[in-house]
Amino acid sequence: MSSVSPLPDLPKSGISLPDTPLIREALDHLKKYTNPTTVNHCIRSAYFAILLSRKIARNRSKPLDVELVVFSTIMHDLGWATDKMLLSKDKRFEVDGANMARSYLEEVKLSVGWDRHRTQLMWDAIALHATPSFALHKEPEVMLAHIGIMADFWGLNYPGYPITIDENKEIVDAFPRLGFKEQFLDIMCGLCALKQGTTYDNFVGEYSVEYGLDGKGAGKEEFAKKRLAFSSPRGFYPAVGAYEQDED
Repeated sequence: MSSVSPLPDLPKSGISLPDTPLIREALDHLKKYTNPTTVNHCIRSAYFAILLSRKIARNRSKPLDVELVVFSTIMHDLGWATDKMLLSKDKRFEVDGANMARSYLEEVKLSVGWDRHRTQLMWDAIALHATPSFALHKEPEVMLAHIGIMADFWGLNYPGYPITIDENKEIVDAFPRLGFKEQFLDIMCGLCALKQGTTYDNFVGEYSVEYGLDGKGAGKEEFAKKRLAFSSPRGFYPAVGAYEQDED
């Protein structure tokens, strides 16, 4: 193992991430399948998660599984893989990422101590990372992965979670954003173009309703009509009525 960690300590913020073989190999795996902007976003999310783990109230009856939190945040956007052949046609990107991370754990020989429960927590942390109504009410590791990821979007403006100017600057200076805002829009719209049906019932579809399938407005009206037709109550509620008529 190299003496220089790819995830250095941040002394001003007092953040130290675990420098384990699994974490190092996971980071290499992420770099292999995603672009540098995504890599830096995932790493920043890990730092924010550990930073906020010290600041928020949580059940401390059990020690926090820091390696699980960091592994989950580092791997959480494998569903944005640059090679689209790696992605499913029928699953949300978060589920793709969770499945890919689980497959990785099953293949490597570094996941000592990752029993079924620990692996399930990791899967939940990735699959639910963009759904606060679930993630915030799960185990501490799942919750912290979520807020670490969201903190990288909100920064100093993250409601309810105190991040100082100096803390935010130290993390972003160490792993720059590299045009994350623009690339995020391209990724969201790209997912809508690649597998529309997986985006109708969640936030991803909102981007193509607003910006089209190419981020510049192309196909937005047709996409919006399809999404509206799918969404409840226009789709779900009439189906309930039809089912009741069948019973008469």
